Amino acid sequence: MNVELRIGLIRYAGSQVAAAKKLKIREAKLSYLVRGHAEPNAHEREILKRALGRDYFEKQSPSAA
Repeated sequence: MNVELRIGLIRYAGSQVAAAKKLKIREAKLSYLVRGHAEPNAHEREILKRALGRDYFEKQSPSAA
């Protein structure tokens, strides 16, 4: 779960549902993003980055196995 994204959305719009409406991203897709079941496409990622002020999907370097 992307807790930081969820907190960012709530701070932005008061709730995840309200954020989906303001951002014009389907709530179901936003929920998948928050729960880590999907990655945003480039357009969605840019919308979120601009609205929330940071990229919540920065690629992390793979850990050494």
